[in-house]
Amino acid sequence: MKETPKPILKELAALFLKLGIIGFGGPAAHIAMMQQEVVEKRKWLTEQEFLDLLGATNLIPGPNSTEMAIHIGQEKGGWRGLIIAGACFIFPAVLIVGFLAWLYKDYGQLPQVQPFIYGIKPAIIAVILGAVFPLAKKSIKSVELAILGILVLVLSLLNINEIYLMFGAGLLAMLVARIRNRQKIKFNGIVPLALLPPTVP
Repeated sequence: MKETPKPILKELAALFLKLGIIGFGGPAAHIAMMQQEVVEKRKWLTEQEFLDLLGATNLIPGPNSTEMAIHIGQEKGGWRGLIIAGACFIFPAVLIVGFLAWLYKDYGQLPQVQPFIYGIKPAIIAVILGAVFPLAKKSIKSVELAILGILVLVLSLLNINEIYLMFGAGLLAMLVARIRNRQKIKFNGIVPLALLPPTVP
């Protein structure tokens, strides 16, 4: 079995430890940061590969940013990379939550961090939007997909369950692709017939 080079494992550990420490804002912000680090800066994955992994994580139960870290670790460093990326991404949150739980148990209250949270929200939104637009350009490859994306966005704003939206969008996209393929086959069959010379009776 091919060994994963140690420098790659160290780089994975350093990256996901950093993301685990600075990754405020929930899964959407985490994935935006991963996209910047993995696709734009390090070129470990193409935008299409990143989108494919993101699509896969959305079909798996659990926090998709953690699953994304694990997927990227596996892609870059095999099973060792999988373990290292996942552990390093989760470890800072475990320490912080443990520390806050200890404070609450001993003192009956938590530090007043609300002003800090209010302060970082605009930055988090900017990071998410900065990652979403390039990914949207790459994933919306046709007018049909653009319409489907807008439809899902509207239904999401109406608080429709995201599981229904994801599976529904996937099924609709498959149906559209099937219809387009049938039309293409029919068109390819009609064109050669039209080019045949007319027969003399």
